[in-house]
Amino acid sequence: MQIKPVFAWASYDLANTIFSALFVTFFFPFYIKNFLGGNELQIGLIFGISMLLVALVVPVLGAISDKLKRRMPFIIFFTISCCVFTFLVAFVGLYPALLFGLIANFCYHAALTTYHALLPRVSTSRNIGLVSGIGVGLGYIGTIISLLIAYPTLRVIGWETLLGAKTMLIITSILFLLFSFIMFFLIKEDKFKPDAIKEHITRSLKDVKNTLSKLKSQKGLLPFLLAMLSYNDAINAVIIFLFLYARDTIGLSVQEFFFIYALFAASASIGAFFSGIAVDKIGAKRVLTAAGFLWVIVISLLLNLTDLTNFLVIGSVGGIALAMVAAASRPKLIELIPKNKVAEYFGFFELTDKFSGVLGPIIFGYLVVKYGYSTALTSLIVFFIIGLLFLCRVPNFKEKNTPV
Repeated sequence: MQIKPVFAWASYDLANTIFSALFVTFFFPFYIKNFLGGNELQIGLIFGISMLLVALVVPVLGAISDKLKRRMPFIIFFTISCCVFTFLVAFVGLYPALLFGLIANFCYHAALTTYHALLPRVSTSRNIGLVSGIGVGLGYIGTIISLLIAYPTLRVIGWETLLGAKTMLIITSILFLLFSFIMFFLIKEDKFKPDAIKEHITRSLKDVKNTLSKLKSQKGLLPFLLAMLSYNDAINAVIIFLFLYARDTIGLSVQEFFFIYALFAASASIGAFFSGIAVDKIGAKRVLTAAGFLWVIVISLLLNLTDLTNFLVIGSVGGIALAMVAAASRPKLIELIPKNKVAEYFGFFELTDKFSGVLGPIIFGYLVVKYGYSTALTSLIVFFIIGLLFLCRVPNFKEKNTPV
C-alpha cells in the first residue's frame, strides 16, 4: 500500500465529514428550527430536494469524469461552492437559508461522486477494503477534530445562542475548505484538452443511457443498489434528525451532544478500521448484512430511549454500524462493476444514495410532524429490513467484470 496517495485520498473523507457532522447533523437543523422558526418537515424537504437534484446530475458527472479521466476539477468546484453557500446561510432569513442549505448540500454530495471514483486508483483488489476503511476512519477523526475546535468557540460565545449557531456555520465552511486542500494539492492528474469537453459530454450522455439499459446484466448490481437505497433512506434520516430527537426526548443540550457525538465518532472510527479489514477477510456482503441487523437493534433501542447513559450506549453502537456500511459499500460496488466505467457506476451508486436522501428525510420529517418521533423511528426499521432482503440477492464473491 502506497502511503502518500492513500493519505491524500482519505484526507478528503476527514474534510467532508466535518461538513456532515457540523452542518447536516448539528447546526443547520438546530439553526433552522430554533432561531429561524422552521420545522422538521421543512428541513427534510430541503435535504430531500437537494438529493433529488444530485440524483439527476451524478450519473452524467460520473460518465464525463470517466471520459476526461479527470476527477479533481469536479471535486474542487463543488467543494468550494459548498463552502461558500454554507458560509452564506449564517447571514440570511428562513427561506434564503433553506435555499442556500439546499445548494450547499447539493454541492457536498456532487463532490462525493468523483471522490469515490478515485478509490481504485489509490488501492488494489487486495487492500481496497482496508483503504476504504482508512478513509471512513479518518472521516470520523475529522469529526472529532471539528468538535475540539468548536468546543472552546461555543464555550466563549454561548452554546444555545444565535451567535454561536451562526459562528459554527462559518467555522464549518472554513474547516471543510482548509482540510480539502490536502487532497487538492497532493492528488495529481494528467492534463486534458479543453476543446474536447463538448465531445466528451455528448459521448458521456450516450454512455449513461447505454449503461442504464444494461444495469441488469451486471450480476447482483441492481439488488445491491436497491439494498443501499433502503439502508441509506434510514441512515440519512438518523444523521439529520438525531440531535433534534435527543433534544426532544431527553432534553439533550448542544454542549452535552458535543461530548456524546465525539464518542460516537471515536467508536465509528475504530469500527471503520476493523470493518475495512473484515471486508478483505470475509467479504463486503457479510459486513453489510451484519450492519443491517445491527441498525435494526439500534433503532429498536432508540424507541425506548430513557436517559443520557442509554443514549451513549445506543449511539456508540450506531456509530459502529454506520462505519460498517460506509467501509463496505464502496468495495462491494467495485466488485460488481466493469473496471473501465468506475466513475460512471459510482454515479449510479450515488444516484441510489441521493434518492434515499430524498425519501428518508422527507418521510421521517412528515411522520414526526404528523405522528411523532416513535412512528418515524419505526419506519426506519422497515427500511433496514427491506435492504436486508435485497442484499440476500447479491453474490458474496468477486465477479469477473467485463466491459459493458
